[in-house]
Amino acid sequence: MNGGQTTASVYHTWKKDKADIDKIFVQTKLTVVKKRDNFNEIVNRIAEYANTQNKVSTSDLSSNKPFHVELEKISRSVWAQPVEGSNIQTRWFYERARGQYKNARLKEGFTPSRRKAFDLKNPRGQVITKELLAKYLNTYQEIRNGKKLVIGPHIVVQGSQKNYVQFLNYNMPDKPDNIFYEDSVAKAIMFKTAEKLYGVKPNAIGDMRYITVPYSLALLNLKTDYKIDLYKIWKNQSLSENMKSALFNLMESVEDFIKTNAPGALYGEWAKKEECWNAIKESDITIDFDAIKADYINPSSPKRKSITEDEQLKIEIAEEIARIKAIPSQIWHKIENWGSETGELSNYMTGIAFNMAGKVRNNSFISDSDRKKAIEIIDKVINNAPDLLYKIDEIEKQINEDHEGTPDVTIELIKKIVDWDRKNKRLKDHHFRFMWNVAEGKHPLNDKAKKFALMNLKTLKKYGFNE
Repeated sequence: MNGGQTTASVYHTWKKDKADIDKIFVQTKLTVVKKRDNFNEIVNRIAEYANTQNKVSTSDLSSNKPFHVELEKISRSVWAQPVEGSNIQTRWFYERARGQYKNARLKEGFTPSRRKAFDLKNPRGQVITKELLAKYLNTYQEIRNGKKLVIGPHIVVQGSQKNYVQFLNYNMPDKPDNIFYEDSVAKAIMFKTAEKLYGVKPNAIGDMRYITVPYSLALLNLKTDYKIDLYKIWKNQSLSENMKSALFNLMESVEDFIKTNAPGALYGEWAKKEECWNAIKESDITIDFDAIKADYINPSSPKRKSITEDEQLKIEIAEEIARIKAIPSQIWHKIENWGSETGELSNYMTGIAFNMAGKVRNNSFISDSDRKKAIEIIDKVINNAPDLLYKIDEIEKQINEDHEGTPDVTIELIKKIVDWDRKNKRLKDHHFRFMWNVAEGKHPLNDKAKKFALMNLKTLKKYGFNE
């Protein structure tokens, strides 16, 4: 649908400036795609030909390709190990479409504490765009199409869009999996580490970082016959000190070679040609292979396993349920009232909000259909009434304060309650029977039982029970 940017501008004018937009109409064009066989390609074509008045990049137009959609899903469900000095697992956020990271941060970070949690788990420095992915992967390994070299560092140096087109045509797999994703992150870590080692002025190796980094990494991987253990880099989320040292020395040599051999000191232009890459491959630049032997793949290491689609789906469902349960029951009731009063939610959806309040309060099972509808409701609230969520931090703080000093509920404590109440008879009969069943192991000591026990404990303390 064309008119999206205009509609967004009108909305923000109404929302922020409180402008009267009653008499404003936006012309739209709606295209109905009856055959879904080539849906993504048709949508991309529509976007391409409907935006000829503006410059739209190839990477923007390719956002809906199945590869990008699948890699985005994987990046949201695979977690990296905590780095040294931290105990927080993080994600490398694959930004399939421009602005996704910002939107996700707004959706998940609707309170200061949620925003802080999002930033810790999704560091801004770990965002990978499509263009960056193409740069990291095209740097790593040269690829030929017949006799023609179509992927290599000289392509990377030509700029993000030209490099991305080559990636699209020659280096993009049909279907990524978690192993591809982890290896891609390892290649990103190699590239970003090399950039950091190269430095910035005035403490840099030189003034050719955009050339020297991809050429040095490409040469390192080629000379080591691609034996560097990417999985080890992924697990450690860093390069070894020996690898860093070898890489720094290699970059100094590569930069010196290009500056010495480029015709007419046109370093940038020469670096864009295959001739430059061939010259570096044939040069006498050396690498201390012995120093980095520990970074090679160990042939005896167990084979890595791909996460199945079912496993990935379970992870996605668990994250959505966590998102639902992160909203306290009090807020779900506010959402229910808001939806009913404003008409923003149908009767059915307000019923879902009411049910979520109970399920969150009791930590009850959430069905697939309820989960999907609850996520729809959350997204609608964020877009239309985010202020409903602002008091979550305050409510959670109060809950934590209320629970301060609350004893751990153990079988021993429940047995003590049962023994005391058998003599004093202060609990209702069905309350006592439930506690007795837990004490005798006839009912599991789950979250529901613990909550019930705390409620009974509060009652008995009024009558002199001492835990």
